[in-house]
Amino acid sequence: MIWRFVLAAAVTVAALAPAAFGNAAEPVRIGVALSQTGNLADSAGPYFKGLDLWREQANARGGLAGRPIEFVVYDDRSDPATAARLYEKLITNDKVNLVMSSLGSATAATGSAVAEKHKVIMINGGGAAEAIQQRGFKYVFQTAARISSYADGIVPISGKYHVKSIALVSRDYAAARDISKAIKESLSGKDVKVVIDEYFPAGTADFSSQIAKGQQLQPDLWIGLLYPSEAIETVRQFHSMNYMPKFFIANGVSQEDFITSAGKDAEYALGMSLYEPSLPSEGNKEFVKTYRDKYGVDPGYYAAFGFVAGTVLEAAVKKAGSIDTEKVREVLTTLKLGTVMGKHEVDPTTYMQIGVRGLVVQVQNGKREVIWPEEYKTAEPKLPIPAWDKR
Repeated sequence: MIWRFVLAAAVTVAALAPAAFGNAAEPVRIGVALSQTGNLADSAGPYFKGLDLWREQANARGGLAGRPIEFVVYDDRSDPATAARLYEKLITNDKVNLVMSSLGSATAATGSAVAEKHKVIMINGGGAAEAIQQRGFKYVFQTAARISSYADGIVPISGKYHVKSIALVSRDYAAARDISKAIKESLSGKDVKVVIDEYFPAGTADFSSQIAKGQQLQPDLWIGLLYPSEAIETVRQFHSMNYMPKFFIANGVSQEDFITSAGKDAEYALGMSLYEPSLPSEGNKEFVKTYRDKYGVDPGYYAAFGFVAGTVLEAAVKKAGSIDTEKVREVLTTLKLGTVMGKHEVDPTTYMQIGVRGLVVQVQNGKREVIWPEEYKTAEPKLPIPAWDKR
């Protein structure tokens, strides 16, 4: 129901802006298959909020090439095959002008293949897996930070605190395997041993067997490539089993859901992040303020993913001077731009994102603080993580 309302709002805003666009201005229709249900729904919500905030602001600036922006949104149910069918429908039946990827690497991968087949530009704002961009596609451009960016802070943190052993426990999906590979490659040749290396299927909520192994093997650093709900369950079960590694880091920690749902169990956890409201990046103060005013919370990186996808598309259309597919495509191949996430730049061959750098955050007093890199640091790290009875 909420998504139908958001989409209706998008159409209404475009229709009620004759002064800005003129009665003859046909809307630019952008198709999005989005996980409104299924295991990715909680993460896709902020992504679309970021997209829709951009749409509102872009329409206030005159839209794309002088035309209002309108989203056409369907529920992909967090299913890659459904996403592919919906992008086929968006392009062939709904005749959208452009498409944005869904949130999630698996659905973005199947949807992008459809966009490429029809030579329709897709802004890959929600698919971080590097494999998406390694297929020789010419119409798919990644604005989401590539997945290996999550691992940027692992080596510095491991070196600073003399980490000797690691547990890798992750949901089994392509992006997690990419991050795990990047972590292992970055630690190659260093005196660090991976003592647990496991993947679990989507829908898993019981991590007691992995935690029992952790209690036995005592890894210094536990790395979880997890969605927020899985990160929440992990720390809750750490507490219930009276276990805490010296360092626990997960990408899901960097979402607001983790802090609000995990409560005090969230304290001291580390997050692999790609965006924080505190970043001194271009336009970020305004983005944080307008997002907070509209939605009542600060944006996390899924919201930033959506906002940046729109920002890059708008800049490309402006430079191209139209929404002509080939003209916009040509601009996107070389476009460099400051965004709320930092620098946007794509590899000239694969169009993979190469500009955005990862961050490490820590939950301190119910708030995410940046502890790495130094130039963005907002607080000193509180590490190693204290045992449950020492807090």
